[in-house]
Amino acid sequence: MDRREFFLNVAKASGVVIPSWGLLPLAAYGQQTAAPKILVYVHFDGGPVADYFGDPSAEPRYNLYTQQGLAIPGSGNLRWAPIGNNTAFFNRFRDQILMVNGVNTLSNSHNDGARCAATGKLEMGFPALAELHAAKYGPGFAAGWMLRDNDTTTTGTYPATAIPDQNQLRAMIDPLAQNGTTDWVNRAHFNMAVQTRTARIEALRASGYMLPKEKSISEQVMAGAEARQRLLAVAANIPPVFGQFPDIEVALIAAQSGITAAIQVSTGGFDTHGNVAANDGANGSFAQATNRITYLWDEAARRGIADRLYVMAGGEFSRTELNGSNGDDHKNVGAFSMLMGPAGWGMGNRVVGCTGPMHSAVAINPKTGAVDPAGVMLNPGHVHQAVQEFLGIGPTNSQLAIGIPASDRISLFDPNMKTNYPFLTA
Repeated sequence: MDRREFFLNVAKASGVVIPSWGLLPLAAYGQQTAAPKILVYVHFDGGPVADYFGDPSAEPRYNLYTQQGLAIPGSGNLRWAPIGNNTAFFNRFRDQILMVNGVNTLSNSHNDGARCAATGKLEMGFPALAELHAAKYGPGFAAGWMLRDNDTTTTGTYPATAIPDQNQLRAMIDPLAQNGTTDWVNRAHFNMAVQTRTARIEALRASGYMLPKEKSISEQVMAGAEARQRLLAVAANIPPVFGQFPDIEVALIAAQSGITAAIQVSTGGFDTHGNVAANDGANGSFAQATNRITYLWDEAARRGIADRLYVMAGGEFSRTELNGSNGDDHKNVGAFSMLMGPAGWGMGNRVVGCTGPMHSAVAINPKTGAVDPAGVMLNPGHVHQAVQEFLGIGPTNSQLAIGIPASDRISLFDPNMKTNYPFLTA
């Protein structure tokens, strides 16, 4: 019998009904320190066209903004499409952004491309980057990997915890909570029962007259009580009113409280076969995505964890030139990965990888980033190999390794590596 089951049985014996789904796995709790690095993976769900984000082009066959005569903005080494909130976003986070362009996701399928972007491998059975990060930095955490992304599931390397809503969060960390405002039973009465039980157990332990099984059970009860106290730290960080993006806020509360090391969320609206204009505007898909990431950084700063935060964002593929419906279709070549680190991390304001005319594939030198016909064509594996090494989260099982040959591994975190936009004409 584990601590969680015992806690439930003791509660039932005391006349207290606790919903089994309302508890985090106390048996997983140990004396843990907060994760030194917190990773957030943001899935741009639907296949975002890089042309409308950090790999713009002056090609009227590809986008509406060139047809409208809009100039391509930029700052430092970064350039971006003149749509949505891109200018505000890239100007603010320029020195935190490492943009990887020209990535071939190896598939035009939503599911396969999403898996490849999240894991670095097209084949099934490889753990997502967030799963690896949780396994490294969140062993034994109650909710080491918090997940709300329909295209990703655990491979067994580390269990995923679905990101709850606000009411569910309170119920998860407080066995008495029915929802955000209501308790299952009178809290004062419950606390009296717990205090009486604890006093009785402590008295029995102090007397020395306990059978081995009684002693073992009493130790489990006391350990469960200690774990419950640690969950109270989560409760202390829950606000009375949640902000604009509760899924992100709930996950950051868990990270702030030291029970989460990795977070995976999504932002949608990018499957624009019939209307590429849906990417643009204040409520367009890219504005929603950049608003969510901006909120992520602001909320992390407010909670005092922005200095430990790393973000990777991208989609399952890129998209073609405009079709007959002023939309665009699936295209594996030309996708992107956007990496972000804390302010001052020294890896931002850089662009590695590029696309050619009509966002065609371009090979680069894996060490310098310069265009090189004898170089490598980037795919998600190159990016994941570099990120795993940078974060120190490579799998211990060699069968789960990305497997990029040493000669093809990119020096992504060498601050001198850059490609910029050699084929951008405007």
